[in-house]
Amino acid sequence: MRSKTLVPLAAVAALSLALAPAAAAARPHIEDGILDDVQLMADAVPGGAPVVVRPFSTDNADLGTGEEGGKDKRVAVAQQMKDECPLLLATHFVTELKKLGPFPEVSRADGDQAPAGAIVVEGEVVLLDPGSRAKRYFVGFGAGKSKVEVKGTIKGADGAQLAEFRHRRIGAMGVGGGKSEKKMIDDCGSIGEDLAEFLSAWAKGQPLKK
Repeated sequence: MRSKTLVPLAAVAALSLALAPAAAAARPHIEDGILDDVQLMADAVPGGAPVVVRPFSTDNADLGTGEEGGKDKRVAVAQQMKDECPLLLATHFVTELKKLGPFPEVSRADGDQAPAGAIVVEGEVVLLDPGSRAKRYFVGFGAGKSKVEVKGTIKGADGAQLAEFRHRRIGAMGVGGGKSEKKMIDDCGSIGEDLAEFLSAWAKGQPLKK
């Protein structure tokens, strides 16, 4: 009878620990693509599933120059964007993803409920900075620009995380420094469209870097 070689449990545990970092490192990490920063946890996302986006939270957003105690105009703009940005982002996401496909159903969910088998996109707005019109006008060279930044996740129907992302839009103003609220409104919508473009490209197997 052939003898069996028993592997000590300690050796098995050590091997598992050694392989874990390698497996994590093998996950694709994409920078400066359709989105600024994406960590993929899955090889693909199913294009036949419904997609739901939940309004992003702004509860802990850094308001930059719009923090309480700053100039009244900037504070007002920052508070306006805390209220409006989540809906703008979600609405533009839904409209753009319906246009791009390949998902059969795309919707916004205000609560925890989602269609059976749905892919869920959710996250938070981490930065809503109106910047400084004076700096944009007098200093230039990128000074005083408005900024909108989000981070979030894409999850499968079983709740498993498929991807983590982080993405930012920086306002490029016109003559006279421009009005930050107009640019921030545009950027909140554009971030929603960027997320839709990313998810569509991933589902279709297209490049995720522009």
